[in-house]
Amino acid sequence: MYFLVFASAVLAITVMAIFFIKVMNVGQSAAGNETRTSSKETTKSEETTKGGDLQEARDAVKKLAEKPSCSKVEDDASTIITFAKAAINENSYNSEKKTISDSMSKLSKECGAEYTLSLAKATAKGPSNLADLANSHSWWYLKSRAPEDARDITEFKTPTDNIRCKFGQDRVACSIYAYDYPSPQGCEGKTATYTLGLSGDITADCNSSYNSSVTANYGTTVSHNGVWCSIEQTEGVTCTSELTGKGFQIKRAAERRF
Repeated sequence: MYFLVFASAVLAITVMAIFFIKVMNVGQSAAGNETRTSSKETTKSEETTKGGDLQEARDAVKKLAEKPSCSKVEDDASTIITFAKAAINENSYNSEKKTISDSMSKLSKECGAEYTLSLAKATAKGPSNLADLANSHSWWYLKSRAPEDARDITEFKTPTDNIRCKFGQDRVACSIYAYDYPSPQGCEGKTATYTLGLSGDITADCNSSYNSSVTANYGTTVSHNGVWCSIEQTEGVTCTSELTGKGFQIKRAAERRF
């Protein structure tokens, strides 16, 4: 009798143990599946977020170009930099570069020379890919493009050695040593130097003078960093800003600003 009771108890305990083990296994399996599912959903969510960030940044840049304010260069540059960074994070900068370049070109056209120069400086602070684009002139809207045959040099003088010019990072300066027209104010009897900036600003003074050992022949054009100059025997030297179309002409008989 006692044996039967004992056997029954052992059997009951064994059945309960087996049941408990099965329940635990099922629970762990469900938890594992839930974890894997959660992980997949998280990954998918992250991918969607990244893609959404890129699309949002792209739309912001396109909107910027469609309706430019032309008054907040730093804000505009920040929008472009954000897009460039998002594209780089998605390994798609090369495919997005045209959108960036086209948008910057539209801004350059609508907002003018001063804005263009400021935007170039501000976006050059972004990733190196964007900085390369910003520092090039490929996206600039040019009102007076340099002739295709213009020689890229940093300094020159006329064959008579009377006019000598030097290009800087954002300007050109030309000194004329002998001239028959009225001198710039305070420069009577002195070498006159004319300076043209990329934005079209022109100054004339006698505070400095330039020399050069490079002769530019008559009938040729030279250019550097967004400014180009033509050299003619009867018309002297005429220098023009590509961005604005503004410039100056100097020759022995007269000077002209346009």
